Amino acid sequence: MTTPHDPASLPPSHIRAAGLAAVPPQDGSSLWLPTDTATAAPAGKLWTAEPGAGLTSEEHFEARIAAMESELLDTEGLDKIPQLRPLIGDLLHMNTLARVIGPSGTFKSFVLLDMCGHVGTGMRWHGQFVQQGTVVYLVAEGAEGIRKRVRAWEQHHGLRMDNVRFLPRPVQAMSPEWEVLTEVLRRLKPVLIVVDTQARVTVGIEENSNTEMGRVVDRLDRLREATAACVSLVHHTGHMGEHGRGASAVKGALHSELKISRKGDRLSNYVLTVASGKQKDEDEDAKHLFGMRKVSIDGEFKPDGRPVTSLVLVSVDAVPDREPVEGSVEWIVGRLDAAGVPNDYGRRRLQQECQRLEIKARNDKLNEVAAFRKNRSPNRSPKRSPADSASAVPIPGTAADESADQSGPGPVGDHPGSATPKPVVPSPSLRRGPAVDTGPVCVVCDTPLDPEWASRGHNRHVAC
Repeated sequence: MTTPHDPASLPPSHIRAAGLAAVPPQDGSSLWLPTDTATAAPAGKLWTAEPGAGLTSEEHFEARIAAMESELLDTEGLDKIPQLRPLIGDLLHMNTLARVIGPSGTFKSFVLLDMCGHVGTGMRWHGQFVQQGTVVYLVAEGAEGIRKRVRAWEQHHGLRMDNVRFLPRPVQAMSPEWEVLTEVLRRLKPVLIVVDTQARVTVGIEENSNTEMGRVVDRLDRLREATAACVSLVHHTGHMGEHGRGASAVKGALHSELKISRKGDRLSNYVLTVASGKQKDEDEDAKHLFGMRKVSIDGEFKPDGRPVTSLVLVSVDAVPDREPVEGSVEWIVGRLDAAGVPNDYGRRRLQQECQRLEIKARNDKLNEVAAFRKNRSPNRSPKRSPADSASAVPIPGTAADESADQSGPGPVGDHPGSATPKPVVPSPSLRRGPAVDTGPVCVVCDTPLDPEWASRGHNRHVAC
């Protein structure tokens, strides 16, 4: 006959599930203790994770079963799960892993830097909703050129790139220093972390090995869990340009993956397409089109007298002042705000308010509305595109010295919502030189448009 502390009293699978381990015999038989317990228990008893709570092995295992059963949720209990919070439209979300991929020369880093600037300052990203917050950009390559990319962005938009921090060197994901980085960012609490590029923080790791890259994903996940931020990688595609290079384990762990492609043979006719290659919970058909614009940085010149230039992202298809679609989250939020409904109302109370206001909305949509209204920042940006702001004055450049082949910031750079934001205005400390409005210009070739043609709403030449 076995005693409660005899290993034969429970199947091995139950012993492991209960988190127990054998310790040296104390009375001629094996004593089982939790694996994280360093003190001995009386013969015939087991310590649980809470010191002093003596249980037999069977009692301990039954307690673990009861605890797991309590975690099971019915359909009503699903409302207790926190809603996914959008960061940029339907493209990036808080507390997720994401990746931006594309062939060399598709301006991936420029796209990410532009997103960082809009998240940090709170401006809508080319017509898309933005959750304002602190951003950390890990410049793992090309750190020498990040300054002028930022200066060009600031000059183009007429304001400082506030709330964006840069670490101008790589930190290897599998090194002890990654734990230091994780703790630094846990304390900083950013909403977006950019790792540019994946390859430069995984030196020595076999990128085609699912086992090795699985460990890297685990380190990235720890960073995500510690910060609740969107952790976004920048990565190259393979020779075919369809998928990110390396092991499939990385893509399997991603919540979002954005693909960037480029058409055109020169800067004046480049068209970049940012498309969703993977979205776990959103539509994957969304595409956004952009061009690249040269900016001459005020007061900076090369040794031969030519101006120092960089590039900025400009939207081709953004609709900044569109009216929200009836029934959308933005439309419902706007109606509730106009009616003075408090921001902290949950789904059930919002359901009552919607009935009073004759707003039709399903429970899942109301969950999304409730989460957005509770979590939105009071300092979020206005509902407008920075391109239409009086502070956003494009400055065409006169020369190009940027290289699209660089994957990092080198020597070159919808989930709608509504809130009461603070206006985005030029910072008085920007002082990068005067911005001169040269009139309407073509978003494709960057040359002046006929004023009458532009007044009709056209933003490009017929030939473009």
